[in-house]
Order: sequence, then structure tokens, then C-alpha cells
Amino acid sequence: MPPPPQQDAAEIDLGRIPEKLRRFFLSRGVRTEDEARDMAQETVLRVLQRMSRGELLQSTEAFALGVAKNVFFEYCRRVVKGNAQDGISGAIEIPSDDDPLADALANSRRLLVQKALGLLPDRMRSLLVKRFVEEVPSRTIARQEGISTDAIDMRVYRAKRELKKRLEDSRRGPSSPSTMAPRTREDE
Repeated sequence: MPPPPQQDAAEIDLGRIPEKLRRFFLSRGVRTEDEARDMAQETVLRVLQRMSRGELLQSTEAFALGVAKNVFFEYCRRVVKGNAQDGISGAIEIPSDDDPLADALANSRRLLVQKALGLLPDRMRSLLVKRFVEEVPSRTIARQEGISTDAIDMRVYRAKRELKKRLEDSRRGPSSPSTMAPRTREDE
């Protein structure tokens, strides 16, 4: 029995998708052209597997982009695990702009965040990486830790507050009042 006409249109649609996926991955900070092509190929393979089960897709391109998002998150998790010794360095590279000043500012911000993350206690750093880089839901982290979701949300809040404090301290420099020892009654 021949496949339904919508399936044929979807297969024709697949011809344009690999290039769109390659650009999608490169715009998200995938390091090399080869990695972007590999990830596009993996995405197309998953879409074809889904279609081979006889499932009709309303929009092949929309489905492929959803799969591409998941493939990209898997890539980020692999990179983060590979760079665990120095935080999230290299997990997501900011693509270069035509404007060198904007590129320099983006790299500067990334380095500041990286430095501030390095100053956080290990538990706070790993929680922030899980929650915001790997995008693991609070509910999942709570199950892994054996505590409530509210407790995880409070820990995330405290870790973000501490990260913000460390970022502000690093911007002010060593001579600012917030990095100096707290005043005591004897000082007054």
C-alpha cells in the first residue's frame, strides 16, 4: 500500500531540513561545522525513525526543530560533563557578531559568570548548572536529592543570590566596601 500523500510531502520537506538544522545548531553555539552536521544528521535520523513507524506529522519541519532542541540539550550535557573540572567553560560558545565590541562584551560577561561560578561552593555550582545549563526541572532534581521541590527552589534562589553577589563583588574589585571585612563595634 503506498504511503499517504501527506507523508510524501513530508519526505520532500526533509530535503531542505538538514541545512536549516545545521544553521540552527551553529547559531546555538555548537563549536564546529562537523559537529553541527552530525547533530543535523542525528535529528533527521530520529525524524525518519518516527515517520517509519507510520506516524503522520502535521509539520515535519516543526517536529524536526523540536527534536533538534533535544539533540542540542544532549550535546550541552555531554560538553558540561566533559568539562566538569572547570565548571561550564566551553559548554556554550557565544557566536561571533559582526560587531567586535559586542563580541568582546559578551565574552567578558561569560568570563565574569564563569569566574563567579568558580567561586561558588560545589553544591551551589552543580545545582545551577543542572537547573539552568542542563535545564533539569526542579521536580527531577528534588527526586534525585530526596527532598521537596520547594526545598530545591529555595536552594536555587539562594545559589542565584550568591552568584549575583559574587558577580557584583568581582565587578567592584578588591577595594570596594562590600568585599572588606564587616565592621564591628570596636571599629566604631
